[in-house]
Amino acid sequence: MLKIIRFFWGYVVFTATGAFPERFMNLTARAGINLFNVKKHGDVLYCSTMASEYKALRKLAKKSSTKLKLKEKHGLPFFIKKYKKRKGVFIGIVCFGLTLYLLSLYVWSINIQGNDTIDKSELHGLMKDIGVSVGTLKSELDTPMIEKMLMNSCEGISWVSVNIKGSTLSLELKEKIKPPDLIPKEKPCNVKSSKGGQIIRMEIYEGTPEINNGDAVVKGQLLVNGIVEDDFGVCSIRHADAKIYALTKRALQKELDLCQIEKVPTGKVVVRKRLKFFGLEMPLTLVPIPGQDYEKNMQVNNINANGISLPFTYYKEVWSQFYEKKVTLSREEAMEKAMELLKKEEQQELKDIKIINTDVNKKIKNGKAVVKADYVCEENIAVKEEIILEN
Repeated sequence: MLKIIRFFWGYVVFTATGAFPERFMNLTARAGINLFNVKKHGDVLYCSTMASEYKALRKLAKKSSTKLKLKEKHGLPFFIKKYKKRKGVFIGIVCFGLTLYLLSLYVWSINIQGNDTIDKSELHGLMKDIGVSVGTLKSELDTPMIEKMLMNSCEGISWVSVNIKGSTLSLELKEKIKPPDLIPKEKPCNVKSSKGGQIIRMEIYEGTPEINNGDAVVKGQLLVNGIVEDDFGVCSIRHADAKIYALTKRALQKELDLCQIEKVPTGKVVVRKRLKFFGLEMPLTLVPIPGQDYEKNMQVNNINANGISLPFTYYKEVWSQFYEKKVTLSREEAMEKAMELLKKEEQQELKDIKIINTDVNKKIKNGKAVVKADYVCEENIAVKEEIILEN
């Protein structure tokens, strides 16, 4: 802050030489004149003071037999004096400041956070439909109304917050988590099996069990009845609830051709660049889009200055040329790749299921590597089914 004040008021750098520089320093202190950046090199004293106080130092220098010599002038008053006759400089500064002010009245960057399944282009399209885009006047934006309109327009949003900082509009949202289809507690239901297997454990919270541990069941079989009979023989219909764990069998299979077609890069690369600013796109290269044997890799960089997003976006397209090449895999290579595919599917399909045992069978059949895995699993096979009551 002190440096800013000194810049606006102007300050000078000078040297003081003489037999008694200490006496000069004492006199300036008594006179209330502030010296700063004081350094001594041999018999020469280097000091800085405010421009308005430098004249008063000359009288003090005579009293202390000290000779002052002005070295440098800094600050806004000296800058203005230097360029006083050059009106174009000041007109340019004013125009530059006015341009910055006018640009600050608009939104030049939209930052979206929190979206996982909803595509950003879809959100940009929704915002454009309600009148929010790059180049929109900030005074015309009603953030609470934008939030309500986004919530009404997109069913996948559970919460949204819109904030404007500088020329950046930040959109932060939370997506809805779709709940599983549940039968309300007040409606009666039975518990049936979702898969066939052998019962190993039961946790019954409500209802009448129709099976026992060790029983074999098939898909769709009644496990827990919603009709409950009390000690007096009176029957009532309840909302059956239970967890029924069974040993089940599952199987996954993957096939991979021994003869594969791979894309091999030729080493030829085409680069296309363009700059987008204030909603307009300007090509930086005049290279046309290459043929179909090229694949594009897009790089998008938003230009920032000290963490502030500027209304400039830099696009770089890297087009790499490929050619197709037939490759025959060995038995070991094909089996290894087929196993990798099987493991990926296993992680997706059986991620919430406890695997007790796995039996893997590998073979080459009709020019393909075939990998089949049979699993013995432990899982909860209970699924609720509503009891429909007829009037």
